[in-house]
Amino acid sequence: MGYWDASAPTGVMDPLLSQDIYTDLLTFTFCGPNPYNQNQPLFIDAEDPSRSFTGTQFRQLVRTLIAGFKAHGVQKGDCVLLHLGNSILYPALFFGIIGAGGVYMGSNPRSQTSEFEHIISLAEPKFIFTTSDALPMVLEVGATRGIRPEQVCVVDERAVDHCAQLFLSYEMGYPAKDALAMRTQDAAYLNFPRLLCYGESHWMTFTDPREAQSTPAAMFSTSGTGGLPKAAILSHHAIVSHHRSIQYDVPFPVSRLMSLPMFHLFGALWTHLFPVRYGHPVFVLPRFEMKSFLSAIHRYQISETYLVPAIVNSINRSTMPVASYLTSLRYVGVAGAPIDAQTMGQFQSLLHSQAYACQLWGMTEVGVIFQNRYGQQNNHGSIGTRLAGYEARLVDSEGRIVQNDDRAGELYVRGPGLLQSYKGRTDAKEAGGWFRTGDVAYVKHGYYYIVGRTKELIKVRGWQVAPAEVETVLLQHPGIIDAAVTGVNLPDGSGEVPRAFVVRSRDPAVKRLTAKEVYNFARDKLASYKALDGGVIFVEEIPRTASGKIQRFKLSQMNTYRQMIANLLSRFEGNSAARALPTSADVPVGMAPDGRVTV
Repeated sequence: MGYWDASAPTGVMDPLLSQDIYTDLLTFTFCGPNPYNQNQPLFIDAEDPSRSFTGTQFRQLVRTLIAGFKAHGVQKGDCVLLHLGNSILYPALFFGIIGAGGVYMGSNPRSQTSEFEHIISLAEPKFIFTTSDALPMVLEVGATRGIRPEQVCVVDERAVDHCAQLFLSYEMGYPAKDALAMRTQDAAYLNFPRLLCYGESHWMTFTDPREAQSTPAAMFSTSGTGGLPKAAILSHHAIVSHHRSIQYDVPFPVSRLMSLPMFHLFGALWTHLFPVRYGHPVFVLPRFEMKSFLSAIHRYQISETYLVPAIVNSINRSTMPVASYLTSLRYVGVAGAPIDAQTMGQFQSLLHSQAYACQLWGMTEVGVIFQNRYGQQNNHGSIGTRLAGYEARLVDSEGRIVQNDDRAGELYVRGPGLLQSYKGRTDAKEAGGWFRTGDVAYVKHGYYYIVGRTKELIKVRGWQVAPAEVETVLLQHPGIIDAAVTGVNLPDGSGEVPRAFVVRSRDPAVKRLTAKEVYNFARDKLASYKALDGGVIFVEEIPRTASGKIQRFKLSQMNTYRQMIANLLSRFEGNSAARALPTSADVPVGMAPDGRVTV
């Protein structure tokens, strides 16, 4: 292990490191294949473009943060948790942590206490970076895990201004600690400007393949759709491999708008590395909000962005003249949850004639392995073709490898971007290094199609029903803005039937739906065994992860709660009331932020 001379010009690499696939992550990122203008803004606040980092500034900031992390005791293997939302500062903290030898982990800053407690138990962080708003909760939860206040750093709305003061000190030639001395404050917790007062430091480097493959760089929490999230450990080599698999040349100038959360791998893949390695500017929004998203696309003439299906559905349903805002787009990648060909085709119709709206497929544990790319034949219903360097196979319910097109099986994948392991567990991979995805898929002419999840398939009288298929049909109804389907057991124990959770349109011009209308709508479009015989339940919202995946375990909690109420009613009102409750309901049911069911 050594330290790369990070003062070398971008694009100039030690001859020993020419095989950059096995370098550390920061050397791979900062020493890209082609030089570009280091004085152009790379990370830009889409809400206030005067707040930005150029290539030179970003490099200085990362080296400064590395020095600050080391000065505060971050050593190789220590986890640093970013409990922060999107900002142009986030990628610098990501690289600063890893460059100091630490292990990055991110969490949703809108997490409730119980969710954050679980993340803390996974991360076991040396330091936590958070906002002023979240500070009281972080301090309270941290104290229960033995985390002292001085291990918590507050990154407030002035943090980018502190960075600007840092850059000015470099230009003027006086120490940053002098420039920032008045910005620090006496407090039990760590104040962000203090981290910038220790000069610059080189990042940790290595070129040994075994070290690249075994040194953790980051932990990303899994979606937790079926229960509590796990922490997937990704090595330097895995993250480099993620990037190498998704990078390809396109015939248009690349500028990206990112509204997806950076703490999620999907958002991180296109936010952190591409601007620095290739000079592709990224405009950052704190979150997706329709008007600000469309305005940013139009204002900055964005050519590329990435979305989850829930956002695509929102854009398709918008009453705004969205097409007029999207004319600059040339590629939109969609992933994170199932989406059907009709919805993708409708979205494609809103874009320029030379633009592509494409599905891709990946997981926190493996990166992106399937993608429809710009210029390829675009099959809107497919997740795309397998990317170079990865293997995939389909396995049927009997454990046999599927050999023929059009036959579905559970998807297994293998390749260099796979996780090392789950934190504290040994069950991440199957024999031979294969990862069992849990997705059921089939392949046709080299294009892969997702059918559903093995654990989510509903078995109705021997038939298998994919919830995603029924959800797709329900979302075609103008009176439904969101929907989720799960299986419920029949009272006689004879099997399962589908049950729908539906969010009705709030548009006063749209007729208010009844459960019977929803049932009949689905029945008219689907085979009889896919009927919603488990009932239709109207809810205030569908619980989803940050990437748009439905949290079906929370829907199961709703089912449990309803059964409990039914049992109570049966005691006082007779069996007729108990029988009526599970089938349909016009009483809105919601999921509180802490997971409690509300009626």
